[in-house]
Amino acid sequence: MTSSSIPGWPDPTYATSACVKEALAALLTDARLGKRWHGLSDESRAAHRRILRTFIASGRPPRISAVSSELLTDLGQRDLVQTKHGHISVAYPFAAETTDFLVTTEGVGNFAVCAVDALGVAAMTAKETRVSCRCPVCRTPVETTIAADGLTHEAQSHPDARIWTGVVHVGDCAADSQCKFMRVFCCAEHLATWRETRVDMPGFDLSLAEGIQLGAAIFKPFLSEETRGAVS
Repeated sequence: MTSSSIPGWPDPTYATSACVKEALAALLTDARLGKRWHGLSDESRAAHRRILRTFIASGRPPRISAVSSELLTDLGQRDLVQTKHGHISVAYPFAAETTDFLVTTEGVGNFAVCAVDALGVAAMTAKETRVSCRCPVCRTPVETTIAADGLTHEAQSHPDARIWTGVVHVGDCAADSQCKFMRVFCCAEHLATWRETRVDMPGFDLSLAEGIQLGAAIFKPFLSEETRGAVS
């Protein structure tokens, strides 16, 4: 995979599990996502970071008028930010609308686009983050707290929780395709039930710890202090 214009992306130091390394290789190829970020300008990179920081600080995106239409168009074409009905609806890992994936950092709550996005917020923000994801089978919240290091987790509500990371055609918007098949299940039995009608879908069955590794590897570089090649 050719390196993207987000320096250090993905961050392989977080992927210690062989299964996570395999998942990264399958998910983040140039053909799927990586190539979209080649040639990302300093201005677009800085706008993306400002949008993410607004979500983190306030629990909502900035007004669409706060970002130039040119930059929003560029970020949208690269599927880093999506807009809907005159508002910023998605800035991965965050969603402006209610989802099954709630993250709380320093008392501020945000919805994430998918399970892996939610599990990567602590690493991206370098702040302790409470994560609550609903099992799609029984609707039970699966909860854990991830430390500021992005990997250490405690207070896990379901020790046998599983993270399914499907590998599907991305199209123009991962939130409307890939992300719909990245879910948290309270147990292996519920993952098996969910997969009964999706047996042909390729993907990866991960433990919670492995799901956290995957999220951290993907999202840590988005706001990492080590990626300040762009305007801040």
